[in-house]
Order: sequence, then C-alpha cells, then structure tokens
Amino acid sequence: MNKSTTTLTYAQQRMGMRLAYFGQGTGVILPQLLTQSAFGVLFIKQLGGSNFQAMLLGSLLLLPRVLQIPTSLLVPPSLGKRFMLRCWIINGFAMASMLAVTFLPLEGKTKITLILALTSIGGIASVTGSTFWFPLLHDVVPSNQRGRFFGKMRAIWQSTTFISIVLAGTFLGNNPSLWQFQVVIAVGLIFYFARNIFIAQLPEGRSHAANNDYSNWKQYIKQILLRHEVLIFCGYYSLFAFWTGFLSTPLVLYMKYMGFTIRNNMIVFGFSTLGKVMSLVLAGQLTDRIGTKRVFLMAHIVLCAVCFFVVKIGWLPTNQAMQLMFIAMIISGAMGAMAGVACTTQLFHLAPDRGRAFFMSMATILIGAGPAVSPMLAGYISQSVPSNWKISLAGMQLNIFQLMLSIAGITLLLLISLLIFVEDIRPQAPKRQVANTRSNT
Repeated sequence: MNKSTTTLTYAQQRMGMRLAYFGQGTGVILPQLLTQSAFGVLFIKQLGGSNFQAMLLGSLLLLPRVLQIPTSLLVPPSLGKRFMLRCWIINGFAMASMLAVTFLPLEGKTKITLILALTSIGGIASVTGSTFWFPLLHDVVPSNQRGRFFGKMRAIWQSTTFISIVLAGTFLGNNPSLWQFQVVIAVGLIFYFARNIFIAQLPEGRSHAANNDYSNWKQYIKQILLRHEVLIFCGYYSLFAFWTGFLSTPLVLYMKYMGFTIRNNMIVFGFSTLGKVMSLVLAGQLTDRIGTKRVFLMAHIVLCAVCFFVVKIGWLPTNQAMQLMFIAMIISGAMGAMAGVACTTQLFHLAPDRGRAFFMSMATILIGAGPAVSPMLAGYISQSVPSNWKISLAGMQLNIFQLMLSIAGITLLLLISLLIFVEDIRPQAPKRQVANTRSNT
C-alpha cells in the first residue's frame, strides 16, 4: 500500500472522523429511504407507478457514477471539498422540488415522470460531488484503522437509517395517504441539509489539498489501468454485487406480491438495515484480522443460502412468511455489510497516492454498475409476466420472484471460483498478503 502524505495531526484525524460520523449519520437518511429501502418503492407505487419505475428510483442514484471520471480530472483536488458540498446542496434542492411536485394537481404518470427526472438530476449532482468523499477521508483516517473506521461509520448511519425506517413505517401504517409520505420526505430533507454543516468542518490533508492529482493525469491514468489487480477486483465485485442486488429492493415487490401490508413491508425490509448495524463493527475488525478474501467467501456462501431460504418462504402463509422474512433480512443485511466493508478496505489499500480521485471514481463505477442494474432488471421482468405466472422446475412451482432468486443463489455459489484471482488484503500485516488459493477458497 502506498503511504499517505497527510500532514494532519492525530488530534485532527480524530476530530475529522467524528465529523464524518455525524455528517453521514444525518445526511444519508433521506437518500437511503428513497433509494435503498421499501419507502421509495412504495412511494412510487402509491402514485400509481409500475414495478420498473419503482426499481428505477434507486438505480438513478447509482447510474450517473460514470460522471465521476471526468469530474475527477476536471476539478482540481484542492477545490474538491467545496465542489462536493455545493453538489450535495443541489441534490437537496432537487429532492425538495420532488416533494413540491407531489402537491401539484397533475396525473399520477406525470408526477412520476417529474419525480424520476428530478431524482436523476439530484443523483447526478450527488454522485459527481461525492467523487471527492473517499479521497477526502483518505488523509483523515489512519491506515491501520480503516477497517474499524468504515465499520463504525457504516454502523452509525445504518443505525440512524434503521430508526428512520421503523418510525416511517409506523407513521405510514397499513393504508397510508400521500400526505404521510410527504411528511416523511420533508423531515428527511432537514437532516440531509444538516450534513453539510458537519462536513464543511472536515480537515484536509496535504495529499488532498494539493493539486498533485490534477497534474500529469494522463500518466497516472495509464498506470492505474495497467494494474491488473485493480481491474480484476472491480470486475469480480461488480458481478457479486449484481447478483446480491436481487436480495435488495426487489424483495419489496416480492413481499407485496406475498400480500404484506405497507407497514409490514417497510419494517420487515428495514431489518436488513438492522442486520447491517449488528455486523458492521465486527465486520471492520474481522476484515482487519482475517483479510478481505475470507470475508468475501463467507458472503458468497451465506447469501446463496439466503436466496434459497427466501424462495422457500414464498410457499408459506403470509403470517408465517413475515416472521421468517425478518430473519432473512437480518442475515442478508449483515453479510452484505461485511462484504461492503471488505470492499472499501480493499480499495483503500489499492489506491495510489497520485490520481486517487480518479482511481476511486473508476472503481466505484465498475463496482456500482452491478447493483444499479439488477433491481431495474427485476422490476422489468416482474412486470412483463402475469401476476399468476408460474414455472415448474424439479417438481416445484416457482413464481417469477422465486425463479430470479434461485438463479441468483446458484450464480453466487459459482462466483466463488473467481476469488482465486482476487488479492487478499490484511491491513494489520506490514505488507499485502496474497493468500494461498487453497487455504482461502
């Protein structure tokens, strides 16, 4: 791993980490509700949207990530923090405009079109601004604490998200009116704008404040693209994230298909966030101790089992299915979070000192492509067949959601073979260790 050239003192780094905790804990609530929880899906369905449109809302935040590459090259790192904060403000106004649209006397289809358009604009602003988020944190977080830091930070913002999901689900009830969705969005906007207050105080180290990354960019782009371990890992994790994406927001449609009420759908799906909270601190410590490759292996095996467990749940009565879905969501969220912490740790150890913003942008684009596409694909497929569609396989009658989950489970198991090509990162070791294939896979 290349050592950082940060000039921050340890006290400044500690203060910076605390500010990052507070900023993320408040700022992610509304984006998470809209794009990564049942709230956004049910909000679009409340307005009369299709399954594809409901899935599109979450994907619109991930798809614009391709814009991070030109952003990392055109915006000097010394201006990155200011640029990021302004972009986040634009995203906030886009979400506020989205809320305003719901009050207009328009047809449901027109409202949905405007909401998706505003979400796209806000997503572009948020994603381009976030180009400098991880590079900014690179100097703030000591290299030997990265796994624990990202585990703790994720645990904090996932905790605030989970609390928000439970409160929102309770507030919405079983048969909510549109005004109840509007109230939740309005409160979320207040917390979203509060994030800028904390992040504006985040200290900057020399490697980010200087313009070294901005000069000679053609040379370090060439060097990054020639690093096969980077391209291999990003390609592998993108495939992994694509198939695990079927265990995310598509399950909201699946539970709606099984007859869950809006309140139960919100809360049950929210337990995936609880699983993330329960595992994240442990995930950081585990990643630091046993290495990233073993964490990825665990995630493959467990999430494969969850896929088939959820398929089985679909044959049970609604009340019994709801109880078991709580368990499935907790396990799915926990393992997804552990894999996410390992992924972030892997990227930070692969990141060069020069061209860091470009590196993080390229890696984020490759990795984010998978989970952006799979929910949209699930939404499109599920609305393309009749609601009573079934297929007989091995003597079992599978609906469209069970079929997609079965394919995802099998593929996750097969993808374990790709771990042979992935470098094993163990942050507590003095050097990167490429573990023996047999011992890790």
